Amino acid sequence: MRRLTYHSIQDVAKIYHRHPRTIRDWITKGCLIESGERIKLGAVKPGRGWLVPAEALVLFDHRIRPDDGRPDLDCE
Repeated sequence: MRRLTYHSIQDVAKIYHRHPRTIRDWITKGCLIESGERIKLGAVKPGRGWLVPAEALVLFDHRIRPDDGRPDLDCE
């Protein structure tokens, strides 16, 4: 059986160079992309804090950033 890897809000904030509040907003409200669609960052809340599965982070990254050049995120 494969073990899942989880990232804390602080870990994700460091990866994307964003404030932890922004990461929580991506989880609860989503990130607005150019097409007008809101993409949410998948996460679980086993207690008081959020945890982001590594697979959800990869999926979010691929849905938010275009494949060509992978520029910085420009989410609200």
